[in-house]
Amino acid sequence: MKKTYEKVRPIIIVFLSIFVTLAMNMNMDKNTAIKYSFTGNSILCVVFFILTYWLLSKISQVKNRRLKICCTILAVLFASFEVVGQSIDTYLDLSGILESSITLTKSIIKWFGYMILIYGVIANIYLLLDKKEFFKGTCKWFTNNKRTFFLTWGIIFVAWIPYFLNYYPGVITADSMGQICQSLGIYNLTNHHPVFHTFFISIAMNIGKFFGNYNIGVAIYSVVQMIVVSCIFSFAIYYMAKRNVDIKFRILTLLFYAFYPVNALYSITMWKDIPFAVAMLIFTIMMTEIAVNREHFMKSKLKNVLLVISMLLVILFRNNGLYVVILTLPFIFIFARQNYKKLIAITAIIIVFYGVWKGPIFALFDVTEGSSREALSIPLQQFARMTKYEDLTDDERWRIYKYLPVDNLADYYYPKISDQVKNNFDNEAFAEDKVGFIKLWIKLCLKYPRTAIEAFLCNSYGYYYPEAVHWVVGREVFETTQEQEKALDLKATPIVDIPALESFDAMLDNRSLPLNSMLYSIGFTFWIVVTMLMYAIYKKKYRLMLIYIPVGILWLTCLASPVFGEFRYIYSMFTCLPIMLGVHFREKKKEES
Repeated sequence: MKKTYEKVRPIIIVFLSIFVTLAMNMNMDKNTAIKYSFTGNSILCVVFFILTYWLLSKISQVKNRRLKICCTILAVLFASFEVVGQSIDTYLDLSGILESSITLTKSIIKWFGYMILIYGVIANIYLLLDKKEFFKGTCKWFTNNKRTFFLTWGIIFVAWIPYFLNYYPGVITADSMGQICQSLGIYNLTNHHPVFHTFFISIAMNIGKFFGNYNIGVAIYSVVQMIVVSCIFSFAIYYMAKRNVDIKFRILTLLFYAFYPVNALYSITMWKDIPFAVAMLIFTIMMTEIAVNREHFMKSKLKNVLLVISMLLVILFRNNGLYVVILTLPFIFIFARQNYKKLIAITAIIIVFYGVWKGPIFALFDVTEGSSREALSIPLQQFARMTKYEDLTDDERWRIYKYLPVDNLADYYYPKISDQVKNNFDNEAFAEDKVGFIKLWIKLCLKYPRTAIEAFLCNSYGYYYPEAVHWVVGREVFETTQEQEKALDLKATPIVDIPALESFDAMLDNRSLPLNSMLYSIGFTFWIVVTMLMYAIYKKKYRLMLIYIPVGILWLTCLASPVFGEFRYIYSMFTCLPIMLGVHFREKKKEES
């Protein structure tokens, strides 16, 4: 049997390679029969065929059953993301798959093609990681000492200075303007944007007020944020050195933190998402410590304090941070169950602090809670889509109208963003009858399942479909139409115009350039994270799974966010990426305490 397989193996690989080549180049237009993107005379088809044959040949003799299972799971998952994402991205529904027998056939062929190709790529990556040898070189200027920490901190901060000079005093969006007005007492305090973050804005803006120029306040906020974020990024590199991560990987991390344009532009942007991403990085480092050095971590009072602080910061800088911490805690108990008494104490501190924060402190400063609509984007989008595409009964329309009191609700529906729909949400009606809302939602989702699923997919596919495109950064000061906000006289006044810098960071917007777009793709980065998580499972290093939990939970909350793929919501995944990857590039020896 084995001899027979060895004889036919090259033939099987040839046919699989031909199938993948045809499947990957198949046009998925639902209005046409099977056609191909490349002509039959294209040399690119030959190149693609050769590369596919090479990939499949390398793994065809692999006998590791565990590797095969792990790679197959990922291949099935990612192939499904591709096929579903392509239909949603093109048609804003599943008609690219379910329109007819032809579209279904093409989708199945495409799915199998993606699955085979992705399986080959991931299996080769895992085999490469298995054989990789690290620590071939050393550098006295890039180790786990204070000199290196301050050096990398300085490199990152200096690399960002041109952005500050070119976009002085910083980037202010509509959300930023609202927080600025709250911080100055122009608007009432609300926890729609976390009050803790508004408090820091208040310090900077009141300093600007003292000097009679609010632009100075914005500039102060930008500089302080640059200092803090670059410091934590440097600490992450320092920590990786402490954990014996390959020096080459640490150098790549330094280049990423210093010269990835998103990091620089976000460092001067007044958003809660930036300090939150830094808090998530600290939290992820603490999870790494528990995973690789649990006994020493639990004995260290300093590290326990850092764990508590990181959790509190995650909770305080974004409202969904509470879910990240609360849902991560059970996993910490599982992985560090020997220290359950200390973990109970840590949990108690978190609960008591949160109770005091949301109770007496909110009452003291007269802080009002944000609208419930922020957590209901998916149900509201589903209601709006059903109103637009389904033949609802008068009773069903009336019940939806109770919570969304607008006659032409369908006109407000935009599949990728829920803002227009949720702005019509009646908070009082929801507060009076939450159970009725839930019952109505369940009833309509069961009655119109495809519409409900399509509404959810349209509002979330950017978080797992690599080819999804949405804006990433802002570069200007928001031009307001409100008289109270105009009085602040906030405006962009560059200290130095740097055209070369603007040309460089303009790459962010050039999403049609091959490979470049993947650098800013949420979906592609998510694939990398999941691939390395599965690698930990494949290697039976289950304790390393803990490192991925906080970002994984954050990603799940983003699926229910108002926007189909908002980069800043999931920016934490990018800041934590070096830690999540670096843990697999450590020296193969007993961890040092």
